[in-house]
Amino acid sequence: MGKKSASDLLKLHAQRPTDKRVALLELLMERPKAFALSDLEKTISIPIDRVTIYRTLHMFESIGLVTKVVDHKGTCQYMFNCDNHSELSAHPHLQCKKCGKVVCLPCLPNEYLDRLKKYEIEEMYFLMEGTCTECSN
Repeated sequence: MGKKSASDLLKLHAQRPTDKRVALLELLMERPKAFALSDLEKTISIPIDRVTIYRTLHMFESIGLVTKVVDHKGTCQYMFNCDNHSELSAHPHLQCKKCGKVVCLPCLPNEYLDRLKKYEIEEMYFLMEGTCTECSN
């Protein structure tokens, strides 16, 4: 995706770049962390209601602009799908308990993924919690 603007990314995915969509996507793009819905409500710079945020996140997820991860409390969190995300690569994430940053970890081995093919898996969420390398130094 490179350095495209939020508006350009929405147009690329045949979505209208409304002010609310652009503001929400820009917020997700500028910070390398996962946000819960309540965090986005508090952080976004324009007035936008909870339902609109949720529907927009769902649309972003369906077109591949965001990834949804579930934390240890069962809370859904959303993060921007940067260049190293791919629908083809199942990989875990690490959320830093100090800075909140979410880091992509190496892809799961093919032999592991091959064993999962006999199941009808619709969603896979891999979120580990710990300390990122920047905070541990």
